[in-house]
Amino acid sequence: MGDGDERSRLPARVRPAEDLGESLRDALLAEIDTALLECDDLASWEQPRRRRAVHELRRALKRFRAGASLCKGAVDAVEVRAVQEEVRATAERLSATRDRDVLIETITDVCEVLPPALRRSTGAIAVAVLAPDKATTASADWHQAAAIIRGQLEGLRARMLAADLRAVGPDSIASAIARRWRRARRQAAVPWNAGHLDALHEVRKECQRLALQLVLVSRLGPRRRIERLASSLGRVVSAIGEDRDLGLLEGLLSERRAEFPDPRQVDDLLREVRSRRQQLLRAARRRARKVLEPKAGEVRRLVSTGRGRRRR
Repeated sequence: MGDGDERSRLPARVRPAEDLGESLRDALLAEIDTALLECDDLASWEQPRRRRAVHELRRALKRFRAGASLCKGAVDAVEVRAVQEEVRATAERLSATRDRDVLIETITDVCEVLPPALRRSTGAIAVAVLAPDKATTASADWHQAAAIIRGQLEGLRARMLAADLRAVGPDSIASAIARRWRRARRQAAVPWNAGHLDALHEVRKECQRLALQLVLVSRLGPRRRIERLASSLGRVVSAIGEDRDLGLLEGLLSERRAEFPDPRQVDDLLREVRSRRQQLLRAARRRARKVLEPKAGEVRRLVSTGRGRRRR
């Protein structure tokens, strides 16, 4: 398909229905099917198509994992963990390619701080020096990789078709989201700075899962309010994710500075990176405090508001 055919799909959503378990199954299967459709482009020799396929595959797999975690208590926990591990293994096959692409974009953006005459040359040097570190899948046989991932996804689809989701209902879904909300609030209470990257990663992970789960179940309650809440969480996730990318760049610049023709350019880039990271973390902390201010019980009630509706 050409670049004009944007196949980025809207996230699947659980339908208000008598059998929420089946509706959740349908939504999760839709995400697997989205990922399967991307396998053709993953095997393409055209780099833009392959890059877009990696991006869309990762997005679909993240949405699936977030939705699958709502099944806990409804299916065997060991089976759920097995499914999630299978998804994680698939996503890890794609992460190096994503990191390389993002690193190149981040370098180009940070180089904007330099005088115009140095911008392009420094950017080109930085990409040449640093990007190969993250290009661990650049020489892979993409046809073989696509076939392996397709097989994993088809196995995942068979597992979901066989899963027993009869115990899934409005209360179990709302309770699962409330539990994750409590964890997110606890994680957000720890210090936020570059020395607490593990804590930041946990905050980002919890907020991302919550945002994806809220979009998935947004039709079970006041949809606009739930989607606004998910959007606010998404902004926290984006800020912390950008900090992660800048942190990766900062580390590589420090480690490889001797390979640059002019170390002073590295100092300029490092100053810009550190300044941006400080601004990002301040903004992310403010946003997280605001969006996570409601208690878990309030979020639980919001999600389960529509459970008493008459459904056809």
